Amino acid sequence: MWFSDIGFTDSWREFVNPRYGSHSSDNPSHRRIPIWVTLLIVVAIVHLAISLSALNPAPHSGGDNTGYISLAHSLTTNASYVEIWDPAEPIHTKYPPLYPVFLAVAMLLGAETWIIFKILSVFFVTTAIVLSFSWIKNRNGLGLALGVAVVLIFSPAFLWSSNWILSDPLFLALTMGCLWAFHNFEKNKQSKIWIVAGCLMAILATFTRTAGIPLVIAVGGVLLLNRSWKTLAGFSLAFAIPSLSWWLRSGRTGQAQYMSEFWLVDPYQPDLGTAGFLDFVRRALGNLHGYVFSYIPGGLTTWPDIFLMVIGFLIVFMAGVGYIRRFRKQITVSELFVPLYFGLILIWPTVWSGDRFILPLYPLVLFYAGEVLLVETERLHTRAPLVSGVIAVLFLIVPSSQDWFGTVQRTSACRELVKTDGPFACYNENFQQFVVAARWLGENLPDGTSVFSRKPRFFYAISGIKSRTYPLSSDSKNFFEEAKNGDISYVVLDRIDRLGATYVAPVIMSNPEAFCSLVRVGNGELSTQIFGIKNQMLANTKVEWNKDYDIPVGIEPCPAKMLRSEKKKLPPARTLRLRIPDNPSPLD
Repeated sequence: MWFSDIGFTDSWREFVNPRYGSHSSDNPSHRRIPIWVTLLIVVAIVHLAISLSALNPAPHSGGDNTGYISLAHSLTTNASYVEIWDPAEPIHTKYPPLYPVFLAVAMLLGAETWIIFKILSVFFVTTAIVLSFSWIKNRNGLGLALGVAVVLIFSPAFLWSSNWILSDPLFLALTMGCLWAFHNFEKNKQSKIWIVAGCLMAILATFTRTAGIPLVIAVGGVLLLNRSWKTLAGFSLAFAIPSLSWWLRSGRTGQAQYMSEFWLVDPYQPDLGTAGFLDFVRRALGNLHGYVFSYIPGGLTTWPDIFLMVIGFLIVFMAGVGYIRRFRKQITVSELFVPLYFGLILIWPTVWSGDRFILPLYPLVLFYAGEVLLVETERLHTRAPLVSGVIAVLFLIVPSSQDWFGTVQRTSACRELVKTDGPFACYNENFQQFVVAARWLGENLPDGTSVFSRKPRFFYAISGIKSRTYPLSSDSKNFFEEAKNGDISYVVLDRIDRLGATYVAPVIMSNPEAFCSLVRVGNGELSTQIFGIKNQMLANTKVEWNKDYDIPVGIEPCPAKMLRSEKKKLPPARTLRLRIPDNPSPLD
């Protein structure tokens, strides 16, 4: 090798190849901290600095974020895993419980602000990058490990996942931890702690996200290939018992899960029915195109779309070559996990596609592609791998670092708004109206009442009022039947998107006598309106709408009995603390 030709030290030899990392002296005074430990610490510190500086202070508006928060709230207040935001409080069967348990523990330890729960995501992503670094360093060397870590630090997908309260960062950390533990076991098969740790993390991954099943299968496959019969039996039993309990719990309720939604043509349009063979073929082709030409490259760098398509093709092609070479050499958990997981997300509904679902594959794709780059460039010149590696890393991170700098400026500006105007000050007026409406209802509705809203989980986290999404149908019969079944007496006609105007407004227009007017938030055509549902009688008449203010003419005000006699005290609107207001269940 060329390292000796230019007089590299042992530390630099170790940087390129881990075989040189075992040098030590019997004299304690000559012992030094290995370079890989120093680099590991630097990687963690840099990622924390990069991600925290770009951390968005505003709560996410998505339902999944507040869904996890609400499940954690249910665990801490009722010691139950139920959809506490829903009027019927059904047991929850969609999200596995591990991530809400982490959030619940944080709540019990005193976590009260949105930003603390986001910092948990940052911690999990940092852990995943450290584990990726360690795994690649053990399999190839410090050079490739550092290059991949630098790309991941500035990765748009990793920065995005650090910002929100979702289970993906925890799933990513458990996946990389499992791969790292099994590789350590391969190096030292006398140390059983590594295989126990790897098996445990695989099981925990499935109780973080259902998509962890490919990791469990991969672990089982490696144990089978190695004829580790006792370990395989213990692993199977440890996985089967809690999984069977979760499956029986879900089957007993008949509630929707990811696996049941998986078979639908579109999980968000269940009326389209179950997917057939051709539907799965179309899914696979559409997802393959999306992941190769958009999500994989777009999650690693921020070049324009035309460049991303070329970058995506090159990275995936090189990763495929590197994977085949590794598979021929040795089959590890990684070599089984990659095709299983990628195959799963290829046949997922296309509406679920995105960089958050391919998060665990980013370190692996870069590892396999990086190995090919280093091996093939070494054929040209012994110094070429280092040069080509540096160029490749810079090519990916230069636009990403520029995008990160812009994100820091935007989040800094948002942070100032949040300090003065509250946690939702960075959102547009329509969404802020929805927040104000939720708070107004939380302050003024009697205990035990329920509301139709656009975002029931978010609505509950803000107001403490139980809520259900209004029927996605303009059919009045469906609307009133759902209101009766859920004992729902109020509806929010929001302006977050077009759904309220598409599905709620037509019902009110055709049945004005069944509604009364509570309050309007905002002015003009974009105001958010709250109506009371007086009864389940269909008036079958038309209502005239005021074109200037988009308010129905002739709908009478709601009676005083539909409101509290005294306002309920909620946390201040501008507080950054997340305290879901107490509101007794209608089932109590």
